[in-house]
Amino acid sequence: MRRWMLSKKDRKKLSRRLSELYPKLNLSNVDHIEVTVDDDIEIYIFDGVPAFIKLGEELFVPHLKYLLRYGYKEWLPYIVVDKGAVKPISRGADLMRPGIVEIPADFDKGSIVVIVEPTRRLPLAIHHTLYNSSEIKTMEKGRVTKKLHNLGDRFWKFSEIL
Repeated sequence: MRRWMLSKKDRKKLSRRLSELYPKLNLSNVDHIEVTVDDDIEIYIFDGVPAFIKLGEELFVPHLKYLLRYGYKEWLPYIVVDKGAVKPISRGADLMRPGIVEIPADFDKGSIVVIVEPTRRLPLAIHHTLYNSSEIKTMEKGRVTKKLHNLGDRFWKFSEIL
């Protein structure tokens, strides 16, 4: 495993890309940005908290530990699931339409969304949408999102040793 601080140039490049992906994300309070790499896992650490997972060349997925610490409602769309969907989603299942209780904000097809539990609205997983929010609301059944990151997955376990 390798871990290092980002240079000013790389930090600016990362900030630009994150603001393209997540326009409402505020990074002005972040003092230190590090990156850690091990095999095929690349995680960006903001002030000691795992913040983003790099998937592929251009996609940066928010890490659940960052969302648990700093919140998500201000900058990410989310989907509330029923109690019956909590355990499967936590274990890495894709989201099926019958498990959705609420979609508070609109989003486009291909958006990154947070899947949250119904009582305290704690994040369970990060998913990639297969339809836009209005299409999902009119559907009765079928898979509506694909899992990218969930509690206890390899990204979560890797962040435990950081």
